[in-house]
Amino acid sequence: MIASEEFAQLLMIFNGSRVHEQGEREHGPDEAPPGTYFTAVNAALIHEGHKNRVGIYLEEAGPALYLEDAPEQVPALGTDVAGAVHVDHFFLRGQAPDWLGTIAFALCAMVAHRMGYRHISLIAAGGDGYDPRMVGYRFWPKVGFDAPVEQHEIAAWPRVSGCRTVQEIIATDEDWWDQNGSQRWMEFSLSAGSPSWRKLIDYLEDKELI
Repeated sequence: MIASEEFAQLLMIFNGSRVHEQGEREHGPDEAPPGTYFTAVNAALIHEGHKNRVGIYLEEAGPALYLEDAPEQVPALGTDVAGAVHVDHFFLRGQAPDWLGTIAFALCAMVAHRMGYRHISLIAAGGDGYDPRMVGYRFWPKVGFDAPVEQHEIAAWPRVSGCRTVQEIIATDEDWWDQNGSQRWMEFSLSAGSPSWRKLIDYLEDKELI
């Protein structure tokens, strides 16, 4: 069981939102894994023309599972089945309160951790070769998301050529990533003491949010 307030925090649902639940048995067009998704509409906070969509899915030694296919005990998770959260779509209006998205994500991560989930995943959009209006590839690493980088992406750039992950590139040359980074699947590790948590906490402290 989970309290309604925690459920809203887990799914980054704001007060006054209209929410629709839908099960997805196939991967979505943006690589969203099968799971149970909650779509939120909120004209005051969510960008016009957009609906925020966050899902819960299970991983069992490989492919994700549709939540209703899982045992009744879920999300009381065992060692072979791990839960995860996927942020499929998240847009805020320019008039939204400052740091609303950052605080919403931090609360989401805390609830997901307490529930024993493994990670939070998403497509960090934008960057080199992608929609220039999207800045997720720059923002999400700031709050702890990481992803591997392929050597062919950085081979021509000696300063970052030895890096293996987005976070290693940012630690070496953040400006390079801002200018040359690109869209990809990223994950936030919910394990206690993970580099993701350290990055998020440092960011919250730097912005004086904690």
